[in-house]
Amino acid sequence: MSDKFSPIPAKQLLEIILKELDTHGTVFGYPSELFFNPDQGKLPTTIYGQTIDTPIGVAAGPHTQLAHNIVVAWLMGARYLELKTIQTLDELEIAKPCIDMQDEGYNCEWSQELRVEESFMEYLKAWVIIHILNHKLQLGSKPNMVFNMSVGYNLEGIKKPNVQWFLNKMGDATGELNQMVQELKAIYPAIGNIDIPAKLSDNITLSTMHGCPANEIEDIARYLLTERRLHTLVKLNPTLLGSSELREILNNKLRFRTNVPDIAFEHDLKYPDALKLIEALSAEAKTLNLTFGVKLTNTLESVNNKHVFPSEVDMMYMSGRALHPISINLARKLQNDFKGQLLLSFSAGVDAFNVSKVMGCGFRTVTVSSDLLKPGGYGRLKQYIDNLNIDFNGETGWPTADVALKNLNSYAQEVVEDERYRNTHFREPSIKTKRKLDYFDCIAAPCVNTCATNQEIPTYLHFAATGNYPKALEVILRTNPFPNTTGMVCDHLCQNKCTRINYDNPLQIRDVKRYVAENADIKLSPAQPNGKRVAIIGAGPSGLSCAFYLAINGFKVDVFESKTKAGGMVRYAIPGFRLTDQAIDRDIERITQLGVNIHYSHPVTRSEFSDLKNKYDYVYISAGAQKSAILDIEGIDADGVIDPLTFLMGVKSGNIKQIGKRIVIIGGGNTAMDAARTAHRLVGDNGKVTIVYRRTVNEMPADEGEIKAVIAEGVELVELAAPEKIITQNGKVKALKCRLMKLDGYDSKGRPKPVKVEGSEFEVECDVVIPAIGQALDIDFVPNELLKADTRNYKTLMGNVYIGGDALRGASTAINAIGDGRKAAQEIISQCGFTGISTSVPEKKHNYRDLMLLRSTRKYGYVHKELTAEKSKTFELVTETPDETTIKEESARCLHCDEVCSICTTVCPNLANFAYTIEPVRYQLDKVLVGSDGTQEVQPDHFFEVKQTVQILNIANFCNECGNCSTFCPTEGAPYQDKPKFHLTTKSFKESEDGYMLSVLKDRNVLIFKQKGGIKTLSENRDEYIYETDHVYARFSKNGFKLVEAKALTPCVRQIQFQHAVEMSVILQGAKRLMGV
Repeated sequence: MSDKFSPIPAKQLLEIILKELDTHGTVFGYPSELFFNPDQGKLPTTIYGQTIDTPIGVAAGPHTQLAHNIVVAWLMGARYLELKTIQTLDELEIAKPCIDMQDEGYNCEWSQELRVEESFMEYLKAWVIIHILNHKLQLGSKPNMVFNMSVGYNLEGIKKPNVQWFLNKMGDATGELNQMVQELKAIYPAIGNIDIPAKLSDNITLSTMHGCPANEIEDIARYLLTERRLHTLVKLNPTLLGSSELREILNNKLRFRTNVPDIAFEHDLKYPDALKLIEALSAEAKTLNLTFGVKLTNTLESVNNKHVFPSEVDMMYMSGRALHPISINLARKLQNDFKGQLLLSFSAGVDAFNVSKVMGCGFRTVTVSSDLLKPGGYGRLKQYIDNLNIDFNGETGWPTADVALKNLNSYAQEVVEDERYRNTHFREPSIKTKRKLDYFDCIAAPCVNTCATNQEIPTYLHFAATGNYPKALEVILRTNPFPNTTGMVCDHLCQNKCTRINYDNPLQIRDVKRYVAENADIKLSPAQPNGKRVAIIGAGPSGLSCAFYLAINGFKVDVFESKTKAGGMVRYAIPGFRLTDQAIDRDIERITQLGVNIHYSHPVTRSEFSDLKNKYDYVYISAGAQKSAILDIEGIDADGVIDPLTFLMGVKSGNIKQIGKRIVIIGGGNTAMDAARTAHRLVGDNGKVTIVYRRTVNEMPADEGEIKAVIAEGVELVELAAPEKIITQNGKVKALKCRLMKLDGYDSKGRPKPVKVEGSEFEVECDVVIPAIGQALDIDFVPNELLKADTRNYKTLMGNVYIGGDALRGASTAINAIGDGRKAAQEIISQCGFTGISTSVPEKKHNYRDLMLLRSTRKYGYVHKELTAEKSKTFELVTETPDETTIKEESARCLHCDEVCSICTTVCPNLANFAYTIEPVRYQLDKVLVGSDGTQEVQPDHFFEVKQTVQILNIANFCNECGNCSTFCPTEGAPYQDKPKFHLTTKSFKESEDGYMLSVLKDRNVLIFKQKGGIKTLSENRDEYIYETDHVYARFSKNGFKLVEAKALTPCVRQIQFQHAVEMSVILQGAKRLMGV
């Protein structure tokens, strides 16, 4: 693979664009509905004496280094186009991956990845094609845009011949322009009628390296003004704000852990020097009748702590939402010193929701990059322009002078307190899952994959959005018989993997399920009895889930429960302020109505277990982890140390009504959170509850929502503290002795490893200690060594005995237990040779184009609010079920990732991932056995199937392996590595080690594949495919990919298989679609 760009000729690029536009109404996958039309909203601004249609643009960076990037940005409404910075050193080796935009943005430092001459040609191609598209789409007499050059990084380099050549050509490209126009006439004859200026740009932004001295910056800018006669902006660094104010905003108010080193402030331009520089250059520009201004801001230099970037990269550079409040406050500082008269262009964390605020602060233009590197990509620009039209269209102009300065001062205060810019995550959000990424069929909803019972979430959201709650419930029950229970207490890992985490905020999936469960009911009809009997030990979520799916499929099910009620740990240990008995009872009633017989107060003994194995066809063990793990420290037997499960069960049953005044909970799991919140309700107004945890809150295994609830209710959290001894007085708890810890390296599970800090002992005064450090099994009716099984089949070493839930996993969550029960039931059903009954829920199907349009718009949903600290002293239910309108609106936000993904196509700034559609295929492949005498025997091989209509190609010419598609791909893979790599040019194909290329001939299309020097081809003519390698020749009918003829071309061949040949037949369709064949 190669991480180098290989630009394609202007003629080829224009052909691809025009054919796709004419045939599909899209350009590189972006639908024409997203294109900006000046007639639909006037947002003009003037800069450098030119009027442009919008003040919005793309920042100098990944979106402006290739011609087609710039073209697509312009189509979406970007009219201030900051071209990628060029410098004299144009053959640099760039560290890859180089972009991480998961939340706030980071990148490695890099300049242009093309030679200076190549960069110019890309900008010229973009300039010409934009004029053609402006003419074709009838958007006005001219494109009304500015190409803003960007150069760096010192005066000596700028004066080198290659940079001087670039500046000259950008000022007058007559020769190259005329030649390109002639080349493109055959494709777009009307180009001769278009006035395409030979001057691409008369303005420039100076981008200097971090640490560039003030006098060097001034000298370069003065040179650009006086000798090159260019309108000039100087890009300034956010460190100009000063270390104390910057760190106060970034680390204290916004809570980002980004480490900006002292050196970043020491070597960057200082504020007093910046003021002098700006004053001097402003005066110089005025005498020359040129524009001078400031670009805010550059990225923020910080210490590399990302696993994404190579370890040898010391520094990374921050952008995005974390940079926004910093840069706004720097703008405030500068504009107040210049009394609102400074011309400013802004680029730092702008998005569709703040763009109107930013423009109201008097910035002349606004450019973006980080936001467009997230799902939706260039398509997000439409929402910017729509919002600007709503807020400003019809006004006499943009706010200026005193009004703008007043707005800026107000916004600068507001933005540092805005929750949208605050890091509220204990764990960095990530859409990545453990699903493998293959050549084909990569569409799957990450919420479904992450759910332990694989609920069909997009489907029931679809029905909820339309108000069809019975159908929504039917869908839920196909994989989860506890909708009331999990609608309240599921740890909702699905929400953590909702694609909208990278757009706005995740869907409140659990709340939708809760509403559906409470407002719909359906009558279930089990299948006819099939004669099979199953005994289930334990009436918790896992056992009853298994019972539900067996009973509905005709099994006779008996459940043996040691307690007086069903529900297991869910009923007895989860606090009543989180889950009601009524919710549990409603779910259990649905299960018993199917004929499931629960035997209460019936613990199973060893002898009875032996009888159950003989009497029943199958046994499922689902006893919970009902024994707390022991904390082995001195004083653990003291009066005042309470087992967490004893505590929770005692409070739930009413047997424990009060506790001490100073409670310490040890641990960071869900049980610890439940114990802390329960204790908080018992200690009274003058009491105190403290959680002690040996790592930080970011490593706590508890559900993040529960951790936030604990903190919101007022529980104190002591991080990086390990308990060492319970201090007692007269046999009673007096205090907990702890030692400070630090995180150093990683343990065998990849978690940060806590290490003791010597001499750091301290005490936490308390009268009750609840050590919630885990739970253990309490099964005594069978030897533990016989219970071994795995989650592939749930089968133990005892033949017809299956196991799941806590009995298999150890202490886990309710949804894991439910999932195990369902999947174990399916294993039993399959073992019996049954297929299971199916339901009649209609399949949902959305239009691909509509779903892609939906993916261009961000829309925040409601935020689920817990009780305030003042109201958290009661055992009333802490959450309410949302109303119907809220549920419908929230459900409608679903992006239906089970139908369409294509995220990699929008997050790639270079448009290197290309989506194409096919008709799904299923072929019975043949294989050929070749005897030593050359005789052949054709035998059936395996089936080849591609089920999905949308597939992905990676375009090698456009891919620089920045890694951004990997960040947002909801699999464990990376599209730029795992998808078929296709080359648009012979040059790119020859320079690469592997990949595909399409040769279009008069009578056939030939797909060529290269790998490690070997060549394979698949030729397509009217009726058949011909597959050729160094060793094999074969022909296939196009109908069904049936083998017609096969030849071994070398005597060593003994078996011929055609998996790669049939894969090439699919890739060929994508190649033809891309090239407009």
